[in-house]
Amino acid sequence: MKAPKRTLIGLAAVAATAGAVWAAEQAAVRRSRRQTDPDAEREFVPSFDDRHTFPSHDGGVIHAISRGDGPPIVLSHGVTLSVRTWVKQMESLPAEGFRTVAFDHRGHGDSVAGDSGHAVENLAWDVRTVLESLDLRDAVLVGHSMGGVAVQAFVTTFPEIAAERVAGIVLLSTLARTPLAGHDNLARVVAAISDRSPDVAGLLQRRDLGYLMSRIGFGDAALPSHIELTREMILECPPDTRQEAARALMGLDLVEALGSVTVPTLIIGGTKDAITPLTESKRINRAIPGSVLEIVPGGGHMLMFERTELVDDLITSFARRVQRRGAAVDV
Repeated sequence: MKAPKRTLIGLAAVAATAGAVWAAEQAAVRRSRRQTDPDAEREFVPSFDDRHTFPSHDGGVIHAISRGDGPPIVLSHGVTLSVRTWVKQMESLPAEGFRTVAFDHRGHGDSVAGDSGHAVENLAWDVRTVLESLDLRDAVLVGHSMGGVAVQAFVTTFPEIAAERVAGIVLLSTLARTPLAGHDNLARVVAAISDRSPDVAGLLQRRDLGYLMSRIGFGDAALPSHIELTREMILECPPDTRQEAARALMGLDLVEALGSVTVPTLIIGGTKDAITPLTESKRINRAIPGSVLEIVPGGGHMLMFERTELVDDLITSFARRVQRRGAAVDV
């Protein structure tokens, strides 16, 4: 029995569409990879002087690395990433005279989630663990994406400790509120669907498709090696962490609490950030009294790679303004 003519036409249309999508994917990857890439042969292993492990408040382990001497800067990475996010800053910031500390969030990199799993409150606790375990004072906390949520959660959950140990915070490509905030029932439905959804690792493992998926995190300036590094970090993240850490951010709403923040705050956002749009940086800027917003034209979500010199300059100049450089006053 012959298939109806319209069925054959439909199948041909689907095949043609799939072929066009595949061809567009290949062309996009070729265009991107043709760029001159000074980091093409780089291994992207962060430099450090010391490696640290600390017990978390709920039985997990927090892994950190540190390098250099001077006033401390603490780097907090985004969801599904690791300390490799800060490979550039672990060179540049110590060279500028800062003790630079980067840590893996629970379940990421070499850190282990504790008994209470993933939650925004736990992000705050883990920042506290790093500060207290290393006895850091006059620190500048730099948080990217989920790491920025961790910094916001810390300063709002533990304001007394922040006042004692933190000179200022830098919120890089992050947000304080997610779209499901205030819609608990919908958030539960979305979480249930997420639990039953296949992991993205299979798609990311496809070299070209995974490359294009990771490219979403970048704006106008993206080197192929940085896109590949991002893909690698996501694939290195355990599947349960990829799912549970992202789900913990559903329903996030720190906006009202940010009104009580008193530590100096610098916010950095890119105009081409498709993951935490510039509108979110502006929302944080309105919420935190006296905060300063720096807008990066054409910048995407991964600004520490895309605009390394600019981001480093903003961080170091901010740190020098807010940190008490250890000068003693004779009495």
